[in-house]
Amino acid sequence: MRGSIGQILIQQGVIEPSALSDALARQSGRHPVASELYALGYASERELCTALSSQTGWSAIVLDESTIRLDVLEHVSLEWSRIFNAIVVYEDDDLIVIAAARPEDAIVPARELGDSRGKRVELRIALDVTLARTIRVAFRRWKSGETYLVGAEADRATPRLSFVHPDGGEDEHRRAQRALAEEAARSIHNKEELPSEEISLSGSMSGHAAMSGEWQTTVTRTNTNMLDTDADERTQVIAAELDRAEDEAPHGGRVRALVIDPDPPGRIQMVAELERLGYECQAVSSGRSAVDLLAGPLFDLVFADIATPELDGVRLCRAIKRSRRLARCRVVLTTSVVDSGQIADDVLLTAACDGYLEKPLDTRRLHRLLRELSTEERADHESLLADALARYQGGDIEGAIARLRGALVSDPASPKLHFMLANMLQRSSRWAEAVDEYEAVVELQPAYFPALTRLAYLYFRQGLPARAVETWRRALPLCEDAALRRNIELFMRKLVADMQKADSSGG
Repeated sequence: MRGSIGQILIQQGVIEPSALSDALARQSGRHPVASELYALGYASERELCTALSSQTGWSAIVLDESTIRLDVLEHVSLEWSRIFNAIVVYEDDDLIVIAAARPEDAIVPARELGDSRGKRVELRIALDVTLARTIRVAFRRWKSGETYLVGAEADRATPRLSFVHPDGGEDEHRRAQRALAEEAARSIHNKEELPSEEISLSGSMSGHAAMSGEWQTTVTRTNTNMLDTDADERTQVIAAELDRAEDEAPHGGRVRALVIDPDPPGRIQMVAELERLGYECQAVSSGRSAVDLLAGPLFDLVFADIATPELDGVRLCRAIKRSRRLARCRVVLTTSVVDSGQIADDVLLTAACDGYLEKPLDTRRLHRLLRELSTEERADHESLLADALARYQGGDIEGAIARLRGALVSDPASPKLHFMLANMLQRSSRWAEAVDEYEAVVELQPAYFPALTRLAYLYFRQGLPARAVETWRRALPLCEDAALRRNIELFMRKLVADMQKADSSGG
């Protein structure tokens, strides 16, 4: 970058340092400092647009000097313009020009608009305060039947746009930033480009072949016939107790999980991760407390530690599997190898558990097991994604997001669903929520380049350069495009240099 707006204006002799200090002191946070300088009368829109163009590398539009033909608003809405802080200012047979306060944030909606109209799209930067006024007035006059919006300083009432361009062109770092912004906004055109539904876990091993101390996942198939050879009187008594509760219809809300673990840190960690994935959780430290809870509202999933006092996890699992009422409940046995040792295969088989995990907790392997457990009941993702996309394209953005969030309740370990939800949130400018979903994708699919590069860019635009650099470093070895790889390297070096400069000046 070439300095702040205020510094550029001071260097150009447009304002005095005292004017910048006054604008910064009055800045409320609603508008950038450039708009504050305009509102206070310290600089004209043209002077500020010139500085914006110099700082960002985007060509700027001087709205007060422009006359806009209002029929260009026919294919966008006031809500669209307010969400993306952008407005169409020109359209012909081949081209659409859009003015935006932050062009890099408008790349996705601008590209979608261009695709829907079969036209090229060019973005221009605009002063935030004059853009907000133009959006408000233009739509009001368009609805009242007027033909043109004539800027306050326009010299004619015929269509004309007034632009200023960066002096000296763009430097390589600005071009690199532009390329990364466009990559982060790139559309995924077919399902082959989406993350695989098979979770890739480096170093994961199946069954009990893994080394001691690794978090293992084993999914077994319930076979109630196996229980007959290992049943005992107490198991049957507990199963009967569970069945004495009144039958309830399956709940239609979030997946309900019960965590049974005598170790408080382990219990808290498991509950926290499950709740982060959207599960509704309860936790207890003893088998007796677990039976009391299981005799109440239905649970979908139980995590039972084998060292649970009063009633160990293996015996509780057997009782659940003998219960008619809890026939659909999945049971995962857990154990700390250090404290309890590995569970023998024959014990797992006779307990008829649905899964087995060794501790300490590795969230990636937990996600893998959850995914395997949900495979049979998972909805058809292709039709679900098509429905969400249709809702989005029809203008029902919230409906599309809600559809994907609902699907993730029953399949929280699907990288494909998380990625599509992240895309929808990014398209809606809900950056923090998009970051959460992209983080979920890269946790499930650490080598999925599109999620890494989008996450890195969103970290950057949210003012987290260190996290952006770290994430781009992870993405770099996965980048197959030489030009994009060079842009990542260029921009990373610039961010690192800026951070080092800030550290040295702060010290």
